Amino acid sequence: MNRNLNIHRPLLAPGARYRFDELRRQHQLLFPEGVLILNETGAAIVQICDGRAKNELLADLEERFSEVGLANDLDEFLQRLARKGLLRDADDA
Repeated sequence: MNRNLNIHRPLLAPGARYRFDELRRQHQLLFPEGVLILNETGAAIVQICDGRAKNELLADLEERFSEVGLANDLDEFLQRLARKGLLRDADDA
């Protein structure tokens, strides 16, 4: 099933939270059923999913990584998190 969810203002779902595990030196997204290990880019995205508009997130990431054209990658990552139930739209909160 490859359904797209409308995520305009990404916000971590209740029970999901970011942490950096000092012992393992890993970025992690924790949720009741487990943990998702994140790379640097994924961690940067998760840390700014605070309910602001997706275009604001995109501008922040493009500035942080000194790169443009990240819209498709950002949307794909957010969609994957949303399909796993780890992300929701702040308008639906």
